[in-house]
Amino acid sequence: MSLHLAEPRPASPVGAPEQPAIEVRGITHRYQTGRGEVLALRDINLSVAPGRFVGLVGPSGCGKSSLLMMMAGLVRPSEGQIAVRGAPITGPAPERLGVVFQEASLLPWRTALENVAFPLKLRGVPRAEREARAEQLLHLVGLKGFENRHPHELSGGMKQRVAIARGFCQDPPVLLMDEPFAALDEQTRMTLGDELLRIWEQYRKTVVFVTHGLTEAVYLCDEVVVLSGRPGEVLARIEIDLPRPRTWEVMATEHFGRLREQIWSLIRRQS
Repeated sequence: MSLHLAEPRPASPVGAPEQPAIEVRGITHRYQTGRGEVLALRDINLSVAPGRFVGLVGPSGCGKSSLLMMMAGLVRPSEGQIAVRGAPITGPAPERLGVVFQEASLLPWRTALENVAFPLKLRGVPRAEREARAEQLLHLVGLKGFENRHPHELSGGMKQRVAIARGFCQDPPVLLMDEPFAALDEQTRMTLGDELLRIWEQYRKTVVFVTHGLTEAVYLCDEVVVLSGRPGEVLARIEIDLPRPRTWEVMATEHFGRLREQIWSLIRRQS
């Protein structure tokens, strides 16, 4: 295993169709409650090109986190299929999909280094190799010097940095992120958002990012997919045509405000 993150894939030859990094085909999902069946998602179709940073937003309860968990192979949809680079997702596939959750979910008895390296340990990667990889990733997310700290010795923002490093640990082509900054204060969210963009702009992984934060979605993403209220359906796909690399100053521009208002107006109508 290489100790370096893979370089971005070369562009497809001119005229050749580009295979989607993720393709969601006809996803419908139902689940049972004590009061009967709930239709959570209805006929979701979505294609994400390689290297794109795509946000999923919508009203609370619209099924965006459920959809992300289906992409990760952690929840089986009632109908439809999800494929990554053309291969169907039928269960967890960490070599193809990294996942970062809202809670860092670190193992408290393991150090930051050991937490990042743990997925590689499960795959039987030799200790020296997996630790070198984990150390590289911790440095990448700004945690040089914290390799041997345990979770209780880290701030909330530091724990999420460890979780992001762990998501990259197996060098998956796709990273799925379920409100990873939701529990953090605004200043830390903005700082980590910038860190995430810095890493993404360097390696151009495909990212699908669930968030309630519309400012966060516009700042981070190439495109924002807006879901309707339950049952969740795709209302719109908003292209975020802001220049990159981005800095916080872009948030003060009229165009940023118009994009945010466009998304908010769609969600507001669902209330």
